[in-house]
Amino acid sequence: MKSKIYHFSRHRTDLFMRDQSILKRYFFWPFSKGKKKKIILRSGALQPEEVKKRVQEIGIGKQLEIIRIGFDGTIDDIPIIVELIDISDYSFTGRIINLERQMIESVTDKMIYAKKGGGVIEFYFNDGDIKEINISKDRELFEQERDISSLKEILSALDKGDHILVAYFDQKQKGTINTEGSLMEKDENNEVFILQIEKINKIDLEKKIQKRFNIKEDLVIDIEMV
Repeated sequence: MKSKIYHFSRHRTDLFMRDQSILKRYFFWPFSKGKKKKIILRSGALQPEEVKKRVQEIGIGKQLEIIRIGFDGTIDDIPIIVELIDISDYSFTGRIINLERQMIESVTDKMIYAKKGGGVIEFYFNDGDIKEINISKDRELFEQERDISSLKEILSALDKGDHILVAYFDQKQKGTINTEGSLMEKDENNEVFILQIEKINKIDLEKKIQKRFNIKEDLVIDIEMV
């Protein structure tokens, strides 16, 4: 039997090595060792481990208030309020609470997204964009913390036509709503007043609406002069 003779060419070997270099540079090799993704923490954000710890301590079924930091470093003025429905090793999922969606959509044609919309959103621990995460306060806690006498004192100092901010707890939606508008009327006891609402959570309304507030019954939390 005639044996085969193999001839090795230095020139061919150089070409092979060059081709291997090109493959490594431009093509994905499925058996290469994967690199761990670097976490880019935004300035002022909580560490991923801290976010995970807090979420696990709060537990599924609770309402959370989450304040995030944008790419440009801008901090949310209003927290995202979600009901915690799932926790995994790398993320947690929340169902967005529609605190003011119905109120806004009844007087405007604008669509309400993200913070004001419905649906479900997933938060990844390693995103590094969460500044604060807390349990959402309920009605009982607000009733304990608010000072009715101070609210009445503030209202007594206001005049018809003053531009004010009013924060109150919505019993139906079970969350706080921030309104802005003009004071139309108030009673002699400084307990009942009518506000012509122009903005809800800083969203301009196409049609202004009037709402009657009773400091005690409607659980008004805060009144401020703009």
